[in-house]
Amino acid sequence: MRKLKLDKNIILIIAASTILLVEIFLLILEVGAISGINKKISKTKQDLITIEREWPNKENYVKKSDSLKKEIADMREKFILPQQDSALFSYISSESKNFSVQIKALKPQPLQDYAASKLGKFKYLPITVNAASSFHNFAQFMDFLQDGKYFFDVLEMRIISDSPYHLIEMVICGLVKEK
Repeated sequence: MRKLKLDKNIILIIAASTILLVEIFLLILEVGAISGINKKISKTKQDLITIEREWPNKENYVKKSDSLKKEIADMREKFILPQQDSALFSYISSESKNFSVQIKALKPQPLQDYAASKLGKFKYLPITVNAASSFHNFAQFMDFLQDGKYFFDVLEMRIISDSPYHLIEMVICGLVKEK
């Protein structure tokens, strides 16, 4: 076997090349780390700018948040629970008297599927309403129902002119929340 002769210059070149390659590898790692730090710095700067811009409105946001939480709670109370249908009919009947709307008949129809959400599963409760009223009083009553204690949607409506009161036939739906 032949002996490999290495002179000092070749050993120095190999050693320098190895050190140079290691340095280049470490430099690439450092550039990646610096890039990550720069991204974090720019995000933090943007967050600070947003905070400085929005800080004076903090109280308004807190008030609005409280207001929205109350509004959501009020909306959740507008769902009809399965055993509340008689209370719903009583509500419609009693409130109609405040608007001089004479309810002649309230006929519930079978529940219909509506939708499911994070809040639960819902069904439509169609109610056929036969009533008599002046148009103005009836419009006020319908507006009251839309903003009232329960969710209502009008599916059908027919108004037959008959002096002094109009005959009203309609199907309104309440939103029933299942368990």
